[in-house]
Amino acid sequence: MIPTQPYQDSRGNETTRSTDSAIAEASRLGARLPDLLPNLLPALLPTFALLFALAIPARARVLEVGPGKAYTKPSLAAAAAKSGDTVLIAAGIYSGDVCSWTVPNLLLRGVSQFAHMRADGANAAGKGTWVMDADNITVENIEFSGASVPDQNGAGIRAEGGNLTVRNCYFHGNENGILADGKDILIEYSQFEANGLGDGYTHNMYIGHIDTFTLRYCYTHHAKIGHNIKSRARKNYILDNRSLDGADGTASYELDLPNGGLAVIAGNVFHQGPATDNPGILEYGEEGMTNPAGAVQIINNTFVNDRANGGTFISLAAGSTSARVVNNLFVGPGTMLSGKADTAGNLVTQNPGFVNRALFDFRLTSASPAVDKGKDPGQQDGQNLLPTLEFYPPYATKARSVVGPTDIGAYEYDPNAGIRKLRGALPGTGSGAYPVGYRVAFDGSGILIGPYPAIDFLGKIHRLP
Repeated sequence: MIPTQPYQDSRGNETTRSTDSAIAEASRLGARLPDLLPNLLPALLPTFALLFALAIPARARVLEVGPGKAYTKPSLAAAAAKSGDTVLIAAGIYSGDVCSWTVPNLLLRGVSQFAHMRADGANAAGKGTWVMDADNITVENIEFSGASVPDQNGAGIRAEGGNLTVRNCYFHGNENGILADGKDILIEYSQFEANGLGDGYTHNMYIGHIDTFTLRYCYTHHAKIGHNIKSRARKNYILDNRSLDGADGTASYELDLPNGGLAVIAGNVFHQGPATDNPGILEYGEEGMTNPAGAVQIINNTFVNDRANGGTFISLAAGSTSARVVNNLFVGPGTMLSGKADTAGNLVTQNPGFVNRALFDFRLTSASPAVDKGKDPGQQDGQNLLPTLEFYPPYATKARSVVGPTDIGAYEYDPNAGIRKLRGALPGTGSGAYPVGYRVAFDGSGILIGPYPAIDFLGKIHRLP
């Protein structure tokens, strides 16, 4: 049987014809192409030119900002930026210069030292100092201070696009350090200090109802009454950070995940100081479990409570599913856990054997009862939950050296630990001292990139050039 296919005749009636007939007709048309092309080409050339232009991406540009540069302030570069551009901002103070970044695929980078965005009473769109209103933006080596707006909810960065990366930045003295909606957000190697209005509703960082929030290798401390870390994201990866109140800090929670969801909380240091009004340190689901149910993994963290009246180290709301609390070190007065979770390898002690508790150096000495007492924490989504890095001040990391059974808490006792001096100070740190094993690299602009290796629980491997 000869296959047939539908077609319309000259009157628009659908009928069928044989495949052989269709092939014959195509052959006749092909034979006439040399005669037809001279008439067709002029009409088709504009279409070909447009398709060719679309197929070749525009060449990425570098926009330089600063005194004597093509753009004297970041807001002028924001107005001129196109997708794919890199904006290099010279070190210095940019007083009252605020803007919205409205095109995607940008790299915004301070050069050599922090480029300081000091709001000084100005704001962009009533929201903050920089408003990210596009996807795929990376911000590096920028300092944000003084963000305030009429509704008292301003932010150094107001994130409304997706896939925002913030790296090696410093947020201090804003109503919120970062206030984020949009989509996925990664914050790493950054410091958040003394943000918040003091009303309990503004925080060092406040992440809204996004899909995935990753916070790693950061130092967040001294939030004013609000939380050091607050996130309503559906998935949260809180890895190898330091959240600390110190002797005089007034932060409420060190970590607040009020709507539940998947949470991997590993390798962090959480310190609650004596001046806090709130007895909780880590809260999960207290405002309602509205996020999709997900595993809760609280692994190899160090919790220290200096609140005289005690408190609760971990609070898991009713309805928490698949919660595991493994290899955590709890120091100070209070209840280890409120709620239901599988527990293993945890240690509650008043004598942790820290290097210097008074100076908040919570690394372990050889006398610590936490040494070699940890358990295998298992895996999450195919990734080993045992941290491979440790937080190292001010906001860096070093490889975690496991010899024999793992230790309990955020630090592994290392008898060979030491520091070495690098030549000169590192950008944004004010110090040349870093631990042995910490490698530093600089790109062409002299920017600190970060440590090696850095392997997170999302399965990504980050290597320095």
